Amino acid sequence: MHEDFIQENDPYRCLQRNKNKFCADFKDVFYKRDQCQKKAEEFTNQSLKPAVEDFIHRSLGRDIVDKMLTREEFSTRMSFQYYIVEDLVSKSFKSFHFYICSYEDYVKQWIYNRIIESFSSESTVCEFEDRHLQSCINHINDAIRMATAEKTDSLRTFVEKICKELGDKLVISQDALDAFMVLNNADQEQFADWLNACVMEMTESLRNKFKNTRFETKLTHLHVKPQNELFTRVIGCGKQCPFCKIACDAGGRDHTEHFASLHRPQGLGRFKWEDSKRLTTDICSSLVISDLHFSCSATNNEYHPYKTYKNIFPDWDIRPDVSLEVSDYWKYVMAKYNKEFAEAYEAEPADIPDSWKKITLEQAKKSLKESFSIK
Repeated sequence: MHEDFIQENDPYRCLQRNKNKFCADFKDVFYKRDQCQKKAEEFTNQSLKPAVEDFIHRSLGRDIVDKMLTREEFSTRMSFQYYIVEDLVSKSFKSFHFYICSYEDYVKQWIYNRIIESFSSESTVCEFEDRHLQSCINHINDAIRMATAEKTDSLRTFVEKICKELGDKLVISQDALDAFMVLNNADQEQFADWLNACVMEMTESLRNKFKNTRFETKLTHLHVKPQNELFTRVIGCGKQCPFCKIACDAGGRDHTEHFASLHRPQGLGRFKWEDSKRLTTDICSSLVISDLHFSCSATNNEYHPYKTYKNIFPDWDIRPDVSLEVSDYWKYVMAKYNKEFAEAYEAEPADIPDSWKKITLEQAKKSLKESFSIK
């Protein structure tokens, strides 16, 4: 970073970068040419235009997040979790594997896809952009009027007054401003007239640019990535159970202990029996009060009692309950993709109970709604 800063601010490099512009400015001064139009265009294109675009990029991300939060699937954390797994059941094993093993990446991609679906065919984004653009232009025009109303001793002071008025909303590049001020030989009143004309041209230019830019491209320029912001808001911490990989139910990130109300078969989280190498269908709630042991990378692959799992995972609270059963949804998933999960996890297929094999897709979906209290 230090080397990059040195390169960016090296005086010789700055002179080389602006050599042609400085030369042209010097010729204008030497031949006593009026620079009003040229300098108004420079100030607009090099200082105002980037600042307006930056403001819109900073604002648009928040607009998209607020709009998405009005949709039903983003209304509550439970609703969001339901729609993700409900959508999963119509997809292939590859999606289930991605969801379980790369939970945060999958969810952010899912959110991103919903954003694309929501905005690609709507005029909402254009309305957001036009509103922010018009707000910026009004702000700029007001700043020009206020600076013109006050008599100043030089064009530098005049421009500095404009920038000061804009400072609470638009971030003007100091480097661009310094370069603009060099050898400036322009009349203040004429400059203001040309500046108004240039701002009008800039407005139409930006409108056309926004109109002809694909929504996916716009997303790459945003300061706030909507999928990341929405993930934080509706998912919380994003931590997964160390055994079955179910997501933590606690909202936000300000909690010291993770928990999940309903766990999945541990085989979905790569756990298998040592002797048979078969994926296990047991759930965490029962295992933590059993006499069984587990091993994983956190235990250096040595066996550790489930009853004292907190010695290894102190930030997880797995509530013991032998009466709890796996939901029909995850029974259906594990029965359907038993062989695929075994192959992906380099294990033998689980011994699936016959009752699990009889669960239909409709029963699985019904179970899912009951689990998330969806009517």
